[in-house]
This record gives sequence, C-alpha cells and structure tokens, in this order.
Amino acid sequence: MRSIVAILAVMAFAGQSGTGGVSVWRSADITAKGTALAQKLDAQKLANETVATEGNRTFLIAHREGSGVAEWHEKQADVMFISAGQVTMVYGGTIVDAKTTAPGEMRGASIQGGTEAKLGPGDVLHIPAKVPHQMILAPGAKVTYFVTKVVE
Repeated sequence: MRSIVAILAVMAFAGQSGTGGVSVWRSADITAKGTALAQKLDAQKLANETVATEGNRTFLIAHREGSGVAEWHEKQADVMFISAGQVTMVYGGTIVDAKTTAPGEMRGASIQGGTEAKLGPGDVLHIPAKVPHQMILAPGAKVTYFVTKVVE
C-alpha cells in the first residue's frame, strides 16, 4: 500500500509544472507525499523532497516527527505552509553553539531569546534570510509542510 501511495504521489507531481512556470500542488497530493515521506525519516526524524525548482525558488514537501536543530541561511528565505499537524516555530534570537555546516548555512542545538509561534494546518510562516529558526514538536507529534525556499 505504501508503495502505491508513493508511486501515485510521484506521478501527481511529475505533471504539475505547466507552461510559463505555473505549478499547482493539490492539498491531497501534499498529504500523500507526507505519508510517503513518513516512511523515509532520517536520524533527525525528518524527510523531505524537492518537487520543483523555478528560477530562484525551490519547492519542497517535508515531513517531521521530531524537533529540528536551529538553522540560519545567509541567502535563503523560507516560506512554510503547514499542511498537517502542529508545530512550534522559534525564530529570531541567537543560535546556541552555532556551527557553519555549509557555505552560508549554520546549525546549532537551540535558539536563545527567540519568539515562539504555534502553527497548525493552513498556517503560513515567512522566515527571511539571516533569521535563526527552529521547529519544535511535542513528543509523539508529526507535521507535514510545504516549503518555498527563495534565494534573496
């Protein structure tokens, strides 16, 4: 059954890009992709997949079943649409024990002095470049979300 869901999701996304860069991602397709990604979680309990790239924008679907590390991107803004589940996003402040993990990218254990926003299905959050951010999930929680990464 999981294989069928994954195949259907890939087929659905394969034909989404239209002429002139127009793309449509249906809620049901995002949900199906989240279900498929839940079977591919890494050590941080995260799985994501790029579904399209257009100019300076990359579009991803992600599924998370554990809190993430704090992140900072020098040149990328994130626009996140919560499809399913609940998450607390911490943004701003300072990354604790920040380490450069790639050019223009830092990660760390947590954020000190940040602002918390509780998000659920239908909520959208924009994180500009150079703003620390971290997803915090309650024990046992799951979240599926659509991300647009924009190079500024």
